[in-house]
Amino acid sequence: MTVGGGRYDVAFDARPAYDFLLSLAVDDDLSELPAEDQAWLRDARASLPADVRAGMFVGKEQHHGLASEVAAVIVERPDVRSARALVTAIEAMSPVEICRPLLGCELGEGYEELVERVIAGDDAAAADAEERLVAEAGEKHRATITAVLRDPLGTTERLHLALRAWLPLFQPIEDRISRALDRDVVGRRAAAERLAPADLIEAATGGIRMMASAELRRVILAPSYFARPFNYMFAAPGWRLFCYPLADDALGEVDPHQPPLATIRLYRALGDESRLRILRLLSDHDMYLTELAQALELSKPTVKHHLAQLRVAGLVTMTEEGALTYYSLRRPRLDEAGVELHRYLG
Repeated sequence: MTVGGGRYDVAFDARPAYDFLLSLAVDDDLSELPAEDQAWLRDARASLPADVRAGMFVGKEQHHGLASEVAAVIVERPDVRSARALVTAIEAMSPVEICRPLLGCELGEGYEELVERVIAGDDAAAADAEERLVAEAGEKHRATITAVLRDPLGTTERLHLALRAWLPLFQPIEDRISRALDRDVVGRRAAAERLAPADLIEAATGGIRMMASAELRRVILAPSYFARPFNYMFAAPGWRLFCYPLADDALGEVDPHQPPLATIRLYRALGDESRLRILRLLSDHDMYLTELAQALELSKPTVKHHLAQLRVAGLVTMTEEGALTYYSLRRPRLDEAGVELHRYLG
């Protein structure tokens, strides 16, 4: 299902290969997973040998770079639908194919020759690249990139080992996850027919708004079971991928006495002084992360965490416009707070 009519196209892409990746990559609060799946994820990871666990890309900061390369394979290969197909595709790639885009992206343009020398095992080139990384790539993904610089072949082999080991653990739940993903996309068809691309992205992600840019040609919306309730974002030249949390009603049968998850998220977000202060600041005007951190006298990572919780609850919109990101209050969601509680209580 593809939506056009704007500066970029938006396409829904419900493939369990994404959740195979995210079941390795997620490191946030897993409380929205059913108890049996929380236990499955915990026990499955614990069952892996220590050397295999070391090759897993658990954690958005430390290993997000490798996860991005695996996500790019799924985006660019429509035939890679299942977990097995993804593992087969990754194993067919050489270390150069896996590491070159990652290093090139972090080091920037003009370093192609340096990247090739690093992958070929040139220690002097690796030291040079690591020095440039400190100066130009900043903190983001530094641990992953450093590991690749120091041992590109070993990094690739550890990635292969982790994916091979995870495959038989994920496959027993894959069909169930796939059906939930399909239900989510079917449930969004009406919205896809009436919403503009930017509005459709905001609705699916629960508050991320993409402004058009010259280089952005398409946005892929991939429903995810294991991302819930957060979004995982990946990018490459020309496209942006949002692995967004699938809708609550796509989960299938639920306990009728269970409070709606949307209501739980809303009141959890409101039950914190710092988050209430953020909403008060945004009620005056839109603000950047730096402005909010300064006003609250909190660190940027702390404020970013609070903003993520507010966005999950539908209270805040994050707008990306070029290199700038700012936050807005979603006033209609405030009006729904009391209505949802009354509806649940009957």
